[in-house]
Amino acid sequence: MLSMSDSPSNVLDLRSIFGLTATVTTPSAATNGAYVEMDVTADPGSATLIHHHPEQEETYQVLAGALEVYRDEQWQAVAAGESLTIPPRAIHGFRNASDAPVRFMNVHRPALAFQEHLETLDRLSRAGKIRGTKDWRSLIYLSMSAIEYRPDVPVKPPRWAVQGLAFFGRRFGYTLDDGTIQDRQLDS
Repeated sequence: MLSMSDSPSNVLDLRSIFGLTATVTTPSAATNGAYVEMDVTADPGSATLIHHHPEQEETYQVLAGALEVYRDEQWQAVAAGESLTIPPRAIHGFRNASDAPVRFMNVHRPALAFQEHLETLDRLSRAGKIRGTKDWRSLIYLSMSAIEYRPDVPVKPPRWAVQGLAFFGRRFGYTLDDGTIQDRQLDS
C-alpha cells in the first residue's frame, strides 16, 4: 500500500458538509484507478446522504468506535475491528450517532472520480463557498460537484433535485473554481 504523508493537502476537511475529515492514504492515481483508500474520522453527529454507487463497492473497516451504516432499509452498527462491504447499486449511508469520534478506513473500488469529488468539496469549503448543508449556495455547489464527478446517485434527496440545483448553478454562473468573478457577484 502506498502511503502519503499527512500534509494538509492530503487531509480533506469535510466537517462543514458531512462532519468528517478524510486523509487519503492511497490515492486513486497510485492504483491506476483500481481503488482509493481514506482514513476517515467522523465527528459525533456526522452523516452522509442516503445514496448508492452504480459501479463501485464501498468498504468500511472500523478502527475505533462504532459506525452506523444504513443498508437493507435499516441502520446497523459496525464496531471497532469489524468491516462491512456495500456492493454496487446497494442503497446505503453512514452516520456517527455516538458521543465520540469514529475512525474507519474507507475504500471505493474502482476509484472512478470519487477522490476528485471529495477534493473539490474540500477546496470549495476552504474557500468559504460551502458552509454546510443548510444554505442554498452550498447546496448548489454540492450538487454541481455531484453531477460533475458522479460519485454516487442520491436517494435522499432525490437525483432530480440535485440535477435541478446543478442546472440552476450553471445557469447563474456558479463554477467549481475557487473564486470566479461570477461567484463573487452572486454573493453580493
